[in-house]
Amino acid sequence: MQTERTVGGNVLQAFDLITIDKPIKRRYKMKWIFGKRITNTNGLFDGHFIEVKAFYVLQFDKVPCLGFIGNIDISKAYTHIREVFGYEIVSVYQHAYFDHNKQKTFFNNTVFVLTQNGMIELGKGYVQILHTPKDYEWSNKLMKALAEFKINETPVQTQIVGFARQPEMN
Repeated sequence: MQTERTVGGNVLQAFDLITIDKPIKRRYKMKWIFGKRITNTNGLFDGHFIEVKAFYVLQFDKVPCLGFIGNIDISKAYTHIREVFGYEIVSVYQHAYFDHNKQKTFFNNTVFVLTQNGMIELGKGYVQILHTPKDYEWSNKLMKALAEFKINETPVQTQIVGFARQPEMN
């Protein structure tokens, strides 16, 4: 083993070389990564609950691809996700509220954190699927499965008040 090394015009002895060893630098780097704390949560809490895209970046340290489905029956979608992804669900985050009239607790938003860098958000009438660029096939299959729970919309009849009188307004 070499006992002297010239670095930037300076001659370093063997005991000086120990301080610039790469495993030591990695150790301090890992200590820094595990020791860092979230100091700015402005982007994470948007509205009344977690902003799921910011949460994905914080959780997986990657920018997600996003799939969106609207007009979905959330109760059926929730049951489907629980049945299909039972063992792949790492954690579940929910925003819930208590309805005094029905004496029940209902949820507004649910975020499922899955293995393989996946995340699913259930909101009021919509589902968002967050995934990596390699998982488009998985996302498309899931969107087709959840599309079966589409809510049938009833057309809303609107009354236009104007110069012509309608028989219902008499």
